[in-house]
Amino acid sequence: MWKKLLAVAGACLMAFGVMTSASAAASTEYQEGVNYQVRSEKLTATKEIREFFSFWCGHCFAMQPDFDAIAATYPQARFERNPVSMLGGMMGPETQRAIAVAQNLGIEDLFVHELFQSMHMEHQIPMSHQDLVAFVASLGVSQDKFEREFNSFPVIGKVAQFDKWCQDINIEAVPEIVVNGKYLVTMESVETREQLIDLIGYLLNKDNVPDAK
Repeated sequence: MWKKLLAVAGACLMAFGVMTSASAAASTEYQEGVNYQVRSEKLTATKEIREFFSFWCGHCFAMQPDFDAIAATYPQARFERNPVSMLGGMMGPETQRAIAVAQNLGIEDLFVHELFQSMHMEHQIPMSHQDLVAFVASLGVSQDKFEREFNSFPVIGKVAQFDKWCQDINIEAVPEIVVNGKYLVTMESVETREQLIDLIGYLLNKDNVPDAK
């Protein structure tokens, strides 16, 4: 049901979709190679759901309510946003660093929601670093504060981790979901949000990984 946006640098696709909503506890036996792939033998220390996305991906925008529902259904798992650099041209890495700034400042949810809305609903697409500075200023962060964080070692380190995750898991398209650092969800194998949530719950509990909270 969910097609992914292939990694073409500089692409800017604005696609929209609708999915049915529901919540579920994992109740189905899913199959490797059909519903999920093993992309790593190394599990995270605690339960984790990692969203790989790009602000330039229309499907990523359309799926934000679904990602919100997934996070709300499984509070025992850390929900991690992992922006990719492969879309948006030079602005791909810029927005990676900007979301790392937002994480450090405690405004990640606001930043993600407002930037997706600005780009996909208002068609205000940041085309330069100064555009990002202006956008973050609209959220109440001064230019000086943003620039300090943007160029800080913690932010640069976070971006390096974003890229390492993409490389280690071999992310070639977005959106993607990886569970517990090991399982890549085959989103095309399910038809509804309820089924997607159920599949993620199955993978969260597959290896007895401890709860994150």
